[in-house]
Amino acid sequence: MTGPRGHPSLEWSLIRWLSLLYVLTILGAAAVDLIVAWASHEIESSYQLNALAGELGAFVGREADGTLRLRLSPSFQQRLAAIPDFQMAVADAAGGPAVAGSSEGLVPLVSGPLVAWTTGQFSRRLDGRPVQGIVDTVATPLGAIRVAMLRGRPTLPDILTWVYQEVVFEVLPVVLPAMMLTLVIGAATVRRAMAPLKRLSAAAGAIDPRQAGVRLAEDGVPREVLPLVQAVNRAIGRIELALQQQRRMTANAAHELRTPLAILRARLDGLLDCSGRAGLTDCPGRAGLDRDVIRLTRLVEQLMAVSRLEAGQVAVDESVDLVRVAREVLADAAPLAMARGRGVELMAPERPVRVAGNALALGDALVNLVDNALRYTPEGGSVEVVITASAVAGEAGAGAGGPHPAVLPRVMLDVCDRGPGIAEADRAQLFEPFWRGRDQHGKGSGLGLAIVAETVAIHGGTVSVQDRPGGGSVFRIALPMAPADR
Repeated sequence: MTGPRGHPSLEWSLIRWLSLLYVLTILGAAAVDLIVAWASHEIESSYQLNALAGELGAFVGREADGTLRLRLSPSFQQRLAAIPDFQMAVADAAGGPAVAGSSEGLVPLVSGPLVAWTTGQFSRRLDGRPVQGIVDTVATPLGAIRVAMLRGRPTLPDILTWVYQEVVFEVLPVVLPAMMLTLVIGAATVRRAMAPLKRLSAAAGAIDPRQAGVRLAEDGVPREVLPLVQAVNRAIGRIELALQQQRRMTANAAHELRTPLAILRARLDGLLDCSGRAGLTDCPGRAGLDRDVIRLTRLVEQLMAVSRLEAGQVAVDESVDLVRVAREVLADAAPLAMARGRGVELMAPERPVRVAGNALALGDALVNLVDNALRYTPEGGSVEVVITASAVAGEAGAGAGGPHPAVLPRVMLDVCDRGPGIAEADRAQLFEPFWRGRDQHGKGSGLGLAIVAETVAIHGGTVSVQDRPGGGSVFRIALPMAPADR
């Protein structure tokens, strides 16, 4: 049986395997029994002998003096002749001598003082050979007769007959009802064992994203299923946390956009009033309008960057020369730094230092770090970018996703500033979107470091922050070195 869209049913799979196990067990037991019986030469032939004894009633007659006689048909005689070492003795159960032609060794079993207790099956050795026999009383139209039969080692047809008789008359009447009952009990047991999974499935299907804190119940869950339930609950917790972060990010983005939009509207109103009295370029609000547009553009670009990173739309499969990326970023940042009275420096090997990733994404991350460093470095100071390659295990950094294991060999990209530093209590939230520290009067949007953390995470690296000797901070990005450079 299969479920929706061809998915197999675990419940019916267990029942089928359980049924197959029962059948194989019975067949295996029968095979072992047959092998042992064949090896020990103890195949029972009583079924055949009892059948022959029962057929003798058709050949029994009486002489004029009342004594028994046997007149066997030619076909019956042929059947007896085909049996190895066959012997037979017949006598009247009411007493009297054995029928003429009876084997002398079996006559005491049908006529004489032993008749009262000799009945049933027996095994013995005749001239060193194993033989089997029966002694029984058979009813005939002329009265009951005593029959004793003996035969030698069974042949292959005898074995097949014995197997058939064993299975049909002894095994199946006992095993088949027991097997059917066991299968019913097994199916009920499987269904009962699967009931917690069905309840968990129903509970999981009823979870609503709008209901916070809902988890799958772990009480009464089987031990084998408990790790799965716990993993699902942890996954739900991570999804819930991500949803909360998305809600906070949406709310913060709306707040960040509302203020510049309000200012932009006021400036536009001022421009409209000014345009009637002077040229548009002569209006005093023009410069402020340009700054607002640039700020809004930057904020939208950062929001789009965060969205692309979280959606996994950035390919990280190219070989990137980190030294070249740093040179290009600092070349673009140098004019702005000089205008602010600050400097930028690059300390890196002369040779390329390559990592596996995306050049544009890594460039954006470095731009955010350099821009952040320039903002907090005092006038006259300098921002240093240091690139080193190392094959020694280092500390795992803390990013937006928490600690990550170090990857060896690796490349370190340090952005060093001479700012006021970052308090130890603020470092846990430093890389969260829209978080700008305890001083909320900065002009940034709080997305730059979140973009850095997300970019480094998708590159399999870590980002951390530490104090710089002499004052300031060092933002360190650790990335796996490209396989070709290892």
